[in-house]
Amino acid sequence: MKTIEVDDELYSYIASHTKHIGESASDILRRMLKFSATTQPTASAAKGTPAAQPVAEAKPTNPVKDKVRAMRELLLSDEYAEQKKAVNRFMLILTTLYSLDHHAFAEATESLHGRTRVYFAADEQTLLKNGNQTKPKHVPGTPYWVITNTNTGRKCSMIEHIMQSMQFPAELIEKVCGTI
Repeated sequence: MKTIEVDDELYSYIASHTKHIGESASDILRRMLKFSATTQPTASAAKGTPAAQPVAEAKPTNPVKDKVRAMRELLLSDEYAEQKKAVNRFMLILTTLYSLDHHAFAEATESLHGRTRVYFAADEQTLLKNGNQTKPKHVPGTPYWVITNTNTGRKCSMIEHIMQSMQFPAELIEKVCGTI
């Protein structure tokens, strides 16, 4: 395996195409490029040009700064600013957090639940079992579903829990929660 560096935007794009938790960057790229391990080298590779090497885990060079920058960029983005409803901003934040570190996101959501409700699940039915009025929605770009009929304060506390678990700075957590 070779290691390559990719910019933050490309890393986020690749990570957003994750089908399941633990899927490697190589697997994601193979699927996106419709490239299998048995695919023959291209004609240019046969002529002596080295073929592209499989991609190892693509990681930002400085993960802490990069994830903080990614969240700040989300808050400043046109897409985020155009969202009129808190639930849509909530979903964008969840998608971004997942794309930054799907393992940490998974750990954070496993421990996040109410007294009688499950907040995150792998399927809609699990959330509906805990209440018919939960209004589950699929979190885009992730394998997760989340309940959405909570008030804005509860949505903020869910985001706060996830971001604390993912070790974001307190001032950024406060800023993100203040925009929901």
